[in-house]
Amino acid sequence: MPTIENFVELAVWQYDVIRHAFAFTVAVFLAGLIYFAMTAYQTAPAYRASSIISAVVMVSAALEIFQLWVLWNASFDFNAATQTFQVVETERFSNGYRYMNWIIDVPMLMTQLVVVAGFAGAALFRKWALLTFTGVAMILTGYVGQYFEPAAAGIPGYENGEQLWIWGAISTVFMVWMIIVLANAVRNPQGEASEEVRKGLIKCFWFLVVTWTIYPFAYLWPVIDSSANGVVVRQTLYTIADVTSKLVFGVMLSQVALRRSAELGYFPAAISMLDRTPSKDMIRPEDRIS
Repeated sequence: MPTIENFVELAVWQYDVIRHAFAFTVAVFLAGLIYFAMTAYQTAPAYRASSIISAVVMVSAALEIFQLWVLWNASFDFNAATQTFQVVETERFSNGYRYMNWIIDVPMLMTQLVVVAGFAGAALFRKWALLTFTGVAMILTGYVGQYFEPAAAGIPGYENGEQLWIWGAISTVFMVWMIIVLANAVRNPQGEASEEVRKGLIKCFWFLVVTWTIYPFAYLWPVIDSSANGVVVRQTLYTIADVTSKLVFGVMLSQVALRRSAELGYFPAAISMLDRTPSKDMIRPEDRIS
């Protein structure tokens, strides 16, 4: 995938900012993995899958972004004469690894929201199947469009730049379809749900939608600015979108799952929702640690 990163010469600060962004993202996702692993038991079994899915998302994203960090280091070499980082001819940096990660993570992010909305059994499977289809179609069509990025950015020797817009538009159609399906699930949660839970689900939904809209800007950014500064902006946008739509969203949703578990009478969730340390008489004998 001949992305715009392979056609620029980077100042030291530009190269380092992007490299550090990759390292930061990996560290954040590993910390998120620990958080979701340690707090999953507090959620009722009916909604615990949300935390488990978040943990899987953290592993998947950390591995893929680490691969980008390795590839970034290999794709540029420091030129002492010009004090810049220049592309290594035998290497090629590719944002395609992000797309491979999104194919895994996007269906999972939507599925965990549907799980906390109370869907189970056949109803959950139907939602999962449709959301997975639209999500994967969105990612794959965007992936195809990225191959025409150099032409759309005006790089000599590349043609058919309009294909970036065509495939981007097709990807957007699938994205809108996916959001409509997800919105319907959030508006109609299954089982008993308090007003706080309903508001929490809607808040998570809109947070996910808003953070997802960052990705199309990153997709089109080379058309706006194909310079080294544009590369920094684009990778920064990807970093913000990844961290917010995966980790922050997962934490927000875990809190909704926790509240819903407490409302169902699940004792560990009720205790964790307290704003103070529980006293001994509040802890059931079977939950005490000897």
